[in-house]
Amino acid sequence: MTNRAIRLLWTVVGLVLTAIGVVGLIASLGHLAGVDNKAPLLWSGLLRTWRDLDPWGLVILGLLGFFFAWLGSNLLGRVLRARRYPVLGDLDLRSVTGLAAAAGPALPGATRIRGARLVRGLERDLARDPQVRRASVTLAGTAPRPELWIELQLNSRAGLTAVRDHVAAAVERFRTTSGLVPRRLEVTARIDAASPVRVH
Repeated sequence: MTNRAIRLLWTVVGLVLTAIGVVGLIASLGHLAGVDNKAPLLWSGLLRTWRDLDPWGLVILGLLGFFFAWLGSNLLGRVLRARRYPVLGDLDLRSVTGLAAAAGPALPGATRIRGARLVRGLERDLARDPQVRRASVTLAGTAPRPELWIELQLNSRAGLTAVRDHVAAAVERFRTTSGLVPRRLEVTARIDAASPVRVH
């Protein structure tokens, strides 16, 4: 599961829980039409179903609880787990130009560039090609030889040779402007199967 998918799943879970809490609060204040704020939280039909499931109801509830606990711990572990090559943070250009970076705060005149800005710049450069629907870049490791991972989502008519040349040119521009020379470059390209294909 990618970081984007994890963030999307956490967002959906958060929105669902928030919606349940808001509806419960509105109902408890008596502002929800057709709901008595003094009525039991569980309606009679659900209570009858729960009693009819006895003793399997507790087993099913336990399995559901175990599944959600496993899912939560798995997602949390993916978010908090240290990567083998951590994402590149703020970049001190003295480390790129070969000058020793002083420990502690940067001296006057030192230039720092956020790694996230470099990533977004390369993503925008890659997405300029109309054949590229979406570009995702991960810059990891340390300067001046980080690792660069590129994921591209291409339309169904993309020519791989043209895309390869476009990526090579974008990476070369990235090297020239940032001074970073990736010691490892990995490019993953996926064809967007959802885009319509015309048959002539």
